[in-house]
Amino acid sequence: MKEINYKRGEVVDVQEEFGVIELEENKKYKGNKPLVKPHADSRGVFGGNLAGQALLVAMKSCDAEFSPHSLHSYFVRAADPETPVEWEVDIISNGNNFANRTIRGVQRGKIVYIANVSLTKKNSYEKSMKKYEEHAAKVREKEKEKEKKRKASEIQKRNGNDTNAEGASDDDDDDDDDDDDDDDDERGPAKPFGFQTPVHKWFQTHADTKDLPVLAIESNMLSYFKFFPEFLHLDLSKYEDEIPVAQRRLAFLVRWGIDNEQGFDQPLKNVDAKFQFVGLANLSDSLLLNVLLRVLRIEDVQLTDYHKTFFGVSLDHVLYIHDDDFDVTQWMGYCFKAIRFSHDRIIMEGELYNHKGTHVATVIQEGLIRFEGKERGAKL
Repeated sequence: MKEINYKRGEVVDVQEEFGVIELEENKKYKGNKPLVKPHADSRGVFGGNLAGQALLVAMKSCDAEFSPHSLHSYFVRAADPETPVEWEVDIISNGNNFANRTIRGVQRGKIVYIANVSLTKKNSYEKSMKKYEEHAAKVREKEKEKEKKRKASEIQKRNGNDTNAEGASDDDDDDDDDDDDDDDDERGPAKPFGFQTPVHKWFQTHADTKDLPVLAIESNMLSYFKFFPEFLHLDLSKYEDEIPVAQRRLAFLVRWGIDNEQGFDQPLKNVDAKFQFVGLANLSDSLLLNVLLRVLRIEDVQLTDYHKTFFGVSLDHVLYIHDDDFDVTQWMGYCFKAIRFSHDRIIMEGELYNHKGTHVATVIQEGLIRFEGKERGAKL
């Protein structure tokens, strides 16, 4: 693929490429640079870039402790790759634990992208568990102290010294302390509870993903992939013929940038906490629509000019971020399925997993598709 955006082997500063300038405090921003197209013949700017910069603007318009947990967005028209996007922010709410923003991406006075973003202070299982464990440790320590007092009281009773100089019982004092401790326990954080969608079985079949070849089919967007053989070749996944199309779940690995692996080198710098979310939004909108012929079991995945196989554009994009424990510069798992097609519109549903197998984000996307007759061979 022609390198129209980023030259391989050179470090990419993501804050320079995707950062924004504040024009009016918490209200107006402008991209440092124009956002890029995925291919020279693409109609406009890639959706993941718009979603990522919108998340960045939402975070910059909030207090630092807030991070995004959901984005609901619409691609209104193709964005121009020659002009930086200007961003307008409506502050919908600023709560103690949640904040909401409406973000509009504007070029030449017209909206090209609009998003509602919700942010929260609580989006880390690790931090929640740490708070619970710290409180539980304090409770255990108090229980030890209470047990020491109880034993001391029993010794005093046996020695006939169970009443102090004021005539009050030591047991009475202990009872008061117990009540206070119980109140503290009730106010403590509960042990975190949760469950998740399991990763695709291909991750167990191919436990050592290091051996999977790296593919740079979307390196123009800084995205790199590893595909399972069953994903690429229909003859290796014949069991899918017995599975209804809306239940066929596929999977691959993806990361933002790459550090000298299998001859590919496009390292990123300045991927701080905020730009992790920018990268996640970029990755969340990669590849999905382009492999629908594979989902329909019409043909193998095409690794060259796959974006020309049929017409397809994203209409909207929804991203739920369940936990901030992820690193987009490491290999992440992406599992997805196509759950409905009608009126030339497809609904895709996907899950993103961190390098430890934790389900950290969910994606819902509707796209406009015109197969131009190729759908006739679909196995439904």
